[in-house]
Amino acid sequence: MSRDSPYNGSMNIQDILRDSYHKTLKALVMGTSPESLARARERAFVKALATQFEGSFEGEEFRVFSLYGRGNRADFGGEQLLFDLEVCRVASASSAERKKESFYIVAEALWQIEIDLSQDWRQVVFAMNRLRCGAAENKLVIAAAPGSERDSFLKTLAHGGAGCGGKFYLATIPHPRDWEDDEDTLMIWQFAEGEWQAVT
Repeated sequence: MSRDSPYNGSMNIQDILRDSYHKTLKALVMGTSPESLARARERAFVKALATQFEGSFEGEEFRVFSLYGRGNRADFGGEQLLFDLEVCRVASASSAERKKESFYIVAEALWQIEIDLSQDWRQVVFAMNRLRCGAAENKLVIAAAPGSERDSFLKTLAHGGAGCGGKFYLATIPHPRDWEDDEDTLMIWQFAEGEWQAVT
């Protein structure tokens, strides 16, 4: 994030992820099968995450874009841009025509987030590849917890974190079919000095 980008100074990625996860756990989410329940929970999590980011970036100059968002289509042609969720600073501009028309542009990408709960490390690598193509200072991929394979999972994903500009975060939560109200199930790492380092 650039130094002159105003935002709610209390923003903390751990708090945002933890609050989103626990609010989703407490939400009344239903499905007609285990698969549909897992999809509904994931959808609820994305919505809760977008809401938490909206609360952390206050003001008309910030927009949160996500698949399940509302309010961006008229100004940006869609609710989602390139990633599952993005936080951007926006600015207004005017057309060069004689009869000027105003429109909005993305002035700065602040956060770019991909969510993949497939439990397939290859899909997580694909998500990380997409994030590496982005310009935001902060990038985050959220994946399903790998269980006992955590060490090899982190070592594999270290290839995706290497050489990426800005701050690159990895968070894991249980697969939605396994959700329980246990705050220790959320883990967050930042890639630094060639490895994933736990964010505490």
